[in-house]
Amino acid sequence: MNSNELMHHGIHGMRWGVRRYQNKDGSLTAAGRKRVDKLDSEYQRITGMKLNEKKSSADVKKTESKPKSKSISEMTNEEIQEKINRITLEQNLKSLTPKKISAGKRFTETVMNDVITPAATDVGKQLAKSMFADGVNKVFNLEGDNKVYANNKKK
Repeated sequence: MNSNELMHHGIHGMRWGVRRYQNKDGSLTAAGRKRVDKLDSEYQRITGMKLNEKKSSADVKKTESKPKSKSISEMTNEEIQEKINRITLEQNLKSLTPKKISAGKRFTETVMNDVITPAATDVGKQLAKSMFADGVNKVFNLEGDNKVYANNKKK
């Protein structure tokens, strides 16, 4: 083999990024299930041991299901009081624990409060002063030395 050659031993007609044995959601295709069964039986034949079987989704639902919550009319006074106490405790805990704010959000809030807001306020004040001075000058026909300037300086 020449060192300048690139050999590829892929599957003819196979496209990059397309899986043969698995769907996009991670579930196995029919070919994938067949392949897994073949590998499991081969492993069992070679080692004499069976691979760990996964619980079916029905078995998992049976063991992990929560008891169905009762409606308020079915609950006793003690159960209602326990539920109210629990909700109150959770709200108190939430109000006492500080919220986690990302560094980026904290930075942007600081810049907004310390730089942008004061600058915008200052620009707004200057604009208002300028417009007020122009309005006074027009209404009273002020010119020359009598003219009102926004920044108290003659232009």
